[in-house]
Amino acid sequence: MNRRTLITERLRLAPITIADSDRLALLHADARVMNLLKHGVLSRQQSDAMVAAYQAEWSTLGFGSWTVTERSSDAFIGLVGLRMDHGGVALRLAFVPEAQGKGYGPECGRAVLAFAFDVAGLDKIVAITRLDNIPGQRGLEKFGMRRERQWTQEDGRALVLYAISKSKAG
Repeated sequence: MNRRTLITERLRLAPITIADSDRLALLHADARVMNLLKHGVLSRQQSDAMVAAYQAEWSTLGFGSWTVTERSSDAFIGLVGLRMDHGGVALRLAFVPEAQGKGYGPECGRAVLAFAFDVAGLDKIVAITRLDNIPGQRGLEKFGMRRERQWTQEDGRALVLYAISKSKAG
Protein backbone atom coordinates (compact mmCIF):
# COMPACT_ATOMS: atom_id res chain seq x y z
CA MET A 1 0.00 0.00 0.00
CA ASN A 2 1.03 3.58 -0.48
CA ARG A 3 0.60 6.69 1.64
CA ARG A 4 -2.53 7.57 -0.32
CA THR A 5 -4.39 4.43 0.73
CA LEU A 6 -5.89 4.90 4.20
CA ILE A 7 -6.92 2.10 6.53
CA THR A 8 -9.17 2.65 9.53
CA GLU A 9 -10.62 0.18 12.02
CA ARG A 10 -13.46 -0.80 9.65
CA LEU A 11 -12.70 0.88 6.34
CA ARG A 12 -10.28 1.03 3.42
CA LEU A 13 -9.96 4.31 1.52
CA ALA A 14 -8.35 3.98 -1.93
CA PRO A 15 -7.65 6.84 -4.36
CA ILE A 16 -10.35 7.11 -7.03
CA THR A 17 -9.40 6.08 -10.55
CA ILE A 18 -11.28 5.75 -13.84
CA ALA A 19 -11.80 2.07 -12.93
CA ASP A 20 -14.28 3.30 -10.28
CA SER A 21 -16.53 5.03 -12.85
CA ASP A 22 -19.38 2.50 -12.86
CA ARG A 23 -19.86 2.26 -9.11
CA LEU A 24 -19.49 6.02 -8.63
CA ALA A 25 -22.04 6.66 -11.40
CA LEU A 26 -24.55 4.63 -9.40
CA LEU A 27 -23.77 6.61 -6.24
CA HIS A 28 -23.90 9.95 -8.08
CA ALA A 29 -27.30 9.04 -9.57
CA ASP A 30 -28.86 8.05 -6.24
CA ALA A 31 -31.10 10.91 -5.10
CA ARG A 32 -31.20 9.47 -1.56
CA VAL A 33 -27.48 10.27 -1.33
CA MET A 34 -26.88 13.16 -3.67
CA ASN A 35 -29.85 15.35 -2.78
CA LEU A 36 -28.09 16.04 0.52
CA LEU A 37 -24.95 17.29 -1.23
CA LYS A 38 -24.30 20.75 -2.60
CA HIS A 39 -24.63 19.88 -6.31
CA GLY A 40 -27.32 17.20 -6.14
CA VAL A 41 -27.79 14.21 -8.47
CA LEU A 42 -25.37 13.83 -11.40
CA SER A 43 -25.98 12.36 -14.85
CA ARG A 44 -23.66 9.60 -16.07
CA GLN A 45 -21.78 12.14 -18.20
CA GLN A 46 -21.39 14.50 -15.22
CA SER A 47 -20.32 11.59 -13.00
CA ASP A 48 -17.69 10.41 -15.49
CA ALA A 49 -16.31 13.94 -15.75
CA MET A 50 -16.13 14.15 -11.96
CA VAL A 51 -14.34 10.79 -11.72
CA ALA A 52 -11.77 11.98 -14.27
CA ALA A 53 -11.28 15.14 -12.21
CA TYR A 54 -10.93 13.07 -9.02
CA GLN A 55 -8.18 10.99 -10.59
CA ALA A 56 -6.33 14.04 -11.98
CA GLU A 57 -6.35 15.87 -8.64
CA TRP A 58 -3.94 13.38 -7.07
CA SER A 59 -1.08 14.25 -9.44
CA THR A 60 -1.99 17.92 -9.67
CA LEU A 61 -2.66 18.72 -6.01
CA GLY A 62 -1.08 15.89 -4.02
CA PHE A 63 -4.45 15.05 -2.48
CA GLY A 64 -7.82 13.97 -3.79
CA SER A 65 -10.75 11.63 -3.29
CA TRP A 66 -11.07 8.02 -2.19
CA THR A 67 -13.56 5.21 -2.62
CA VAL A 68 -14.61 3.78 0.74
CA THR A 69 -15.04 0.04 1.23
CA GLU A 70 -15.79 -2.01 4.31
CA ARG A 71 -12.72 -4.04 5.20
CA SER A 72 -14.76 -7.01 6.45
CA SER A 73 -16.88 -7.43 3.30
CA ASP A 74 -15.00 -5.39 0.66
CA ALA A 75 -18.37 -3.77 -0.10
CA PHE A 76 -18.29 -0.31 -1.68
CA ILE A 77 -20.03 2.11 0.69
CA GLY A 78 -19.19 5.56 -0.65
CA LEU A 79 -16.62 8.21 -1.28
CA VAL A 80 -14.70 10.76 0.72
CA GLY A 81 -12.37 13.40 -0.59
CA LEU A 82 -10.48 16.63 -0.40
CA ARG A 83 -11.36 19.06 -3.21
CA MET A 84 -10.74 22.71 -3.98
CA ASP A 85 -13.89 24.67 -3.10
CA HIS A 86 -14.69 28.16 -1.81
CA GLY A 87 -11.06 29.26 -2.04
CA GLY A 88 -9.83 26.40 0.13
CA VAL A 89 -9.75 22.66 0.47
CA ALA A 90 -13.10 21.06 1.22
CA LEU A 91 -13.85 17.67 2.69
CA ARG A 92 -16.63 15.76 0.93
CA LEU A 93 -18.35 12.59 2.12
CA ALA A 94 -21.14 10.55 0.55
CA PHE A 95 -22.31 7.08 1.58
CA VAL A 96 -24.78 4.60 0.13
CA PRO A 97 -28.01 4.62 2.15
CA GLU A 98 -27.29 1.20 3.67
CA ALA A 99 -24.04 2.57 5.17
CA GLN A 100 -25.49 5.76 6.60
CA GLY A 101 -25.90 6.08 10.36
CA LYS A 102 -23.13 3.59 11.18
CA GLY A 103 -20.46 6.10 12.19
CA TYR A 104 -18.49 5.78 8.96
CA GLY A 105 -18.50 9.56 8.37
CA PRO A 106 -16.55 10.44 11.52
CA GLU A 107 -14.25 7.44 10.99
CA CYS A 108 -13.43 8.60 7.45
CA GLY A 109 -13.28 12.24 8.51
CA ARG A 110 -10.64 11.60 11.16
CA ALA A 111 -8.50 9.58 8.70
CA VAL A 112 -8.79 12.19 5.95
CA LEU A 113 -8.00 15.08 8.30
CA ALA A 114 -4.89 13.23 9.51
CA PHE A 115 -3.86 12.78 5.86
CA ALA A 116 -4.65 16.44 5.06
CA PHE A 117 -2.66 17.86 7.95
CA ASP A 118 0.16 15.32 8.35
CA VAL A 119 0.77 14.09 4.78
CA ALA A 120 -0.53 16.80 2.43
CA GLY A 121 0.63 19.62 4.73
CA LEU A 122 -2.64 21.55 4.59
CA ASP A 123 -3.51 24.09 7.30
CA LYS A 124 -7.30 24.34 7.07
CA ILE A 125 -10.12 22.14 5.79
CA VAL A 126 -13.71 23.21 5.17
CA ALA A 127 -16.85 21.18 4.54
CA ILE A 128 -20.03 22.39 2.88
CA THR A 129 -23.36 20.70 3.43
CA ARG A 130 -27.00 21.41 2.85
CA LEU A 131 -28.75 23.13 5.75
CA ASP A 132 -31.27 20.29 5.92
CA ASN A 133 -28.54 17.61 6.16
CA ILE A 134 -28.61 17.42 9.96
CA PRO A 135 -26.97 13.96 10.19
CA GLY A 136 -24.11 15.21 8.00
CA GLN A 137 -23.62 18.25 10.21
CA ARG A 138 -23.56 16.08 13.34
CA GLY A 139 -20.98 13.82 11.69
CA LEU A 140 -18.73 16.79 10.88
CA GLU A 141 -18.95 17.99 14.47
CA LYS A 142 -18.00 14.53 15.78
CA PHE A 143 -14.52 14.86 14.31
CA GLY A 144 -13.95 18.46 15.32
CA MET A 145 -15.31 20.62 12.52
CA ARG A 146 -17.16 23.75 13.58
CA ARG A 147 -19.93 25.67 11.85
CA GLU A 148 -18.74 29.02 10.47
CA ARG A 149 -21.57 30.38 8.32
CA GLN A 150 -24.56 29.64 6.14
CA TRP A 151 -25.93 31.12 2.91
CA THR A 152 -28.46 30.47 0.18
CA GLN A 153 -27.37 29.76 -3.39
CA GLU A 154 -29.09 31.22 -6.44
CA ASP A 155 -30.96 27.93 -6.91
CA GLY A 156 -32.48 28.32 -3.43
CA ARG A 157 -30.38 25.64 -1.70
CA ALA A 158 -29.35 26.69 1.79
CA LEU A 159 -25.78 25.65 2.59
CA VAL A 160 -23.63 25.57 5.72
CA LEU A 161 -19.84 25.91 5.89
CA TYR A 162 -17.87 24.01 8.53
CA ALA A 163 -14.12 24.34 9.11
CA ILE A 164 -11.19 23.03 11.11
CA SER A 165 -7.57 24.20 11.19
CA LYS A 166 -4.51 22.09 11.84
CA SER A 167 -3.96 23.89 15.13
CA LYS A 168 -7.47 22.94 16.34
CA ALA A 169 -7.41 19.31 15.13
CA GLY A 170 -6.59 16.46 17.35
